[in-house]
Amino acid sequence: MINLPIAVDNCGKPATLRIEVYSHVAAESLDGVVYVCPVHPNTAGDAITAAGFTTATAPMTRDVERRCGFVHIFATGTLAADDQHPRWCRRDGCDRRGEHRSHVSDVDTNRPEASIITVALVQTAHAAAETTVVLSATGSLASDRVAMSIGQARVLRYRLGGLIDAAGHGNA
Repeated sequence: MINLPIAVDNCGKPATLRIEVYSHVAAESLDGVVYVCPVHPNTAGDAITAAGFTTATAPMTRDVERRCGFVHIFATGTLAADDQHPRWCRRDGCDRRGEHRSHVSDVDTNRPEASIITVALVQTAHAAAETTVVLSATGSLASDRVAMSIGQARVLRYRLGGLIDAAGHGNA
């Protein structure tokens, strides 16, 4: 949990309302969520709005339990950006590994496949380092990892789209 750059009441009572926090900087980026009790939605909303953010309220999801004043900042939002980590970074173990890593995305079709494939963003901790897309493939006998520049990954995306369309599976 990261604190918003504003004061939000924190009475600790069970939250009943979720206030979504949007910034104007990145095309209405959903930056975080503030959970409040029935007493504090107006004071929290006013503080968030006064700090230059837009809010939207939503009821709590049944299986979520939070206390009034709990704040969650989304790693992909503009509030999470800092000089130490790229916006997409998981923010765990970067110093130890010497690189920033995004969450790993599985390329999963929900049926058996010949290979298990994952993709992620990686950037060495050096300030001038470029972000790469890392694709890992594990088959029955071997595994391999390929790091591509963002440009190369973009071209691969288009080439794969063309091949899928040529195979007649463009809408699958």
